[in-house]
Amino acid sequence: MDQQFLMEIMEINEKLAEAQSEAAMKEVESIVRAKQKELSDNVSKAFEQDDFEKAKEILTKMRYFSNVEEKIKLKKIPL
Repeated sequence: MDQQFLMEIMEINEKLAEAQSEAAMKEVESIVRAKQKELSDNVSKAFEQDDFEKAKEILTKMRYFSNVEEKIKLKKIPL
């Protein structure tokens, strides 16, 4: 995994951890959704080009964002 991507994930996780308002949560959620959409488009292109290594790399990145989405859902649920 490249360092830039890992830094991006760390920053998003920090924003999520610091999010205290509904607006802050929605901001993080929109960032994650936009990234997932971009990665989804890219993985489709990789499969169309039979570039399975690239597709595997993108799917791994998507899993990271999926984990962040799960954290968002958990944070939205009042305890």
